[in-house]
Amino acid sequence: MKSIWQSVDENTIYKLEVGVAFDKPPDPTKQGCAGRCEKHWQALIERDNRFLERQNEFEAFINFYGSITSNFIDLEDSFCCEVEINGKGLKDLVLNYPFVFEVSEVDEIVGVQSESEGTETFEIEIIEPEEDAPEIGVIDSGIMEGNKYISPAIISKNSKSYIIGDDSTADYVRGGGHGTRVAGAILYPNGISNVSNPYQLPCYVRNLRVLNQDNKLTDKLPAQLMQEIIADNEDCRVFNLSVNSCLPSRIKHMSSWAATIDTIINEKDILFLISAGNISISNARGFGISHFIENGKNYPDYLNEAYCRIANPAQSSFAITVGSINHISIDNDEFQSLGNHNDISPFSRIGTGIWGMIKPDVVEYGGGLSISKTGNIVSIKNELSPELVRSTLHGGAAIGNDIVGTSFATPKVSYIVSQLLKLYPEENVNLLRGLVVQGARLPEPYFENPSATSIKHFGYGIPSLERVTKNSEQRITFYNTGNIRAEEGHIYSLKIPEFLRSPAEEYDILIEVTVSYTAKVRRTRQKTKSYLSSWLDWTSSKVGEAFEEFKDYVLKEIEGEVTTYKRDKRNTMSSWNWKIKSDKRGEVDGISRTNSTVQKDWTIIKSHDLPEDINIAIRGHKGWDKSHGEIPYSLVVSIEILNSNLEIYDAIRIENEIELTV
Repeated sequence: MKSIWQSVDENTIYKLEVGVAFDKPPDPTKQGCAGRCEKHWQALIERDNRFLERQNEFEAFINFYGSITSNFIDLEDSFCCEVEINGKGLKDLVLNYPFVFEVSEVDEIVGVQSESEGTETFEIEIIEPEEDAPEIGVIDSGIMEGNKYISPAIISKNSKSYIIGDDSTADYVRGGGHGTRVAGAILYPNGISNVSNPYQLPCYVRNLRVLNQDNKLTDKLPAQLMQEIIADNEDCRVFNLSVNSCLPSRIKHMSSWAATIDTIINEKDILFLISAGNISISNARGFGISHFIENGKNYPDYLNEAYCRIANPAQSSFAITVGSINHISIDNDEFQSLGNHNDISPFSRIGTGIWGMIKPDVVEYGGGLSISKTGNIVSIKNELSPELVRSTLHGGAAIGNDIVGTSFATPKVSYIVSQLLKLYPEENVNLLRGLVVQGARLPEPYFENPSATSIKHFGYGIPSLERVTKNSEQRITFYNTGNIRAEEGHIYSLKIPEFLRSPAEEYDILIEVTVSYTAKVRRTRQKTKSYLSSWLDWTSSKVGEAFEEFKDYVLKEIEGEVTTYKRDKRNTMSSWNWKIKSDKRGEVDGISRTNSTVQKDWTIIKSHDLPEDINIAIRGHKGWDKSHGEIPYSLVVSIEILNSNLEIYDAIRIENEIELTV
């Protein structure tokens, strides 16, 4: 909006998205007598009536200057819609309409375009997924369902187009398609040339077409589109959304698109995986990679520009946002790669997210770019591109290394989630989120020495299928899911075997903790802790602090009651050297884990310094919800011995065979 405000012409028609706040009346939810219930339902009726009244008022205002071009999207504390309005009406709306809290230009929403043709094919025997394998919804440009590498994973009756006036679910995007490539990356996360023969597909993919033949989303407000897709696909729990705005996400209010996704995830217990967005090599706005380099901002420094921030709707609080890193580096007489192996891809938008959230959550291999040694020409090279399935609708090969983007990093994480769904088909999505992040690790040297830059580039790092889905003799993972209210605390205790604590031993022990949760949201708010109905954080005992003493401390912190907790004694005890911490005073300067709804931290401690037990508390805090409704969460704790073949799994498992203390 700021980009056009100074040049608003009163006679020009502008296409905008408008957010209108709604002053919701009190919602008494306490259970009690019939009179209280009657009061509650009457309040809801009054709320609906007032909401319609506000919408009617707004519609009359807009119709005086233009028209409303989308449905109203109800986000409980506000509604939004797209409008076409002349400049005079725009000024009147911004300056005089009292309930408008956001007016923004309608984003251009696209997939990644291919620049070359694929050449390779592979002859392998493909086996369809297991009958009960999960199905991942691919919200994209359609899928070439007849492609022999994909067709066994398609249940055609579930395919649907959401493009007005076009019922086809085919992938019409020239140059090999977009949705076809995304679907192929879910089914072949390491490329087709690396699979065994025969190869059984890991899951099904559901074809949900939203992008037209030009690889663009048109006609519908994205928030409305998300609501329609979820309503039509209630049996699908995971959705891959490799579709973003061309512009960086806004930083004041959560967008209607992202807020709708957050609402859906919380209410429907489903999961979105969203690409972080891409910086183009060049664009008409003059903000492409080539533009930055020509103006003296070299890789990776240009990523710190505001334009390179993650793109809408990747700032969603509850979605897993995925960025891209280089899978290889090259350097020859003609060109070299921008960045080395495991460096951030030069096109990958970075965090942090809105209000300091850690975004992206994780990264995967989505390709890289090259720069010529004469002329600084940035381009895509086959050597730096991931191997992907292509649509052959407009010709070309069925397999190719001809395109890069966070669009193709995201489905590789969707593949990992599909394997988690096989193990935990009934678990809350918070466990899926927690396990993916728990199994992620920053590339070296940032794993042991993280920095604010590494967190902005990689989030929590690269997820490993092995770490996400399995234990080993050197690593054991415990998890629990539950519900908690504001001003409550849940305390967990994990015992450490005596042999591992021997003074004679000096093993490096990695301890990782991840808490993930969802809550109701209010889009009009401007901070994580006010956007959420209630918010959670976690804290740990001091090293050597007994369970009862730690419990006393947590009760004191939560309830403010008089307990036997001794502050002076606790202050003399050593703290765990968590890498990020909750107050921006960890090793990662300026980053706090409590700003996010997935909160991971880790520490490495010598085995002889381990205490008898590790105690962790999940704490609920007040947001805007006065009814103190329950918040679902997951806790994941891992212990791993580094650089040693010492087997610790059975010893720790046996020590903790009784359920974790809650």
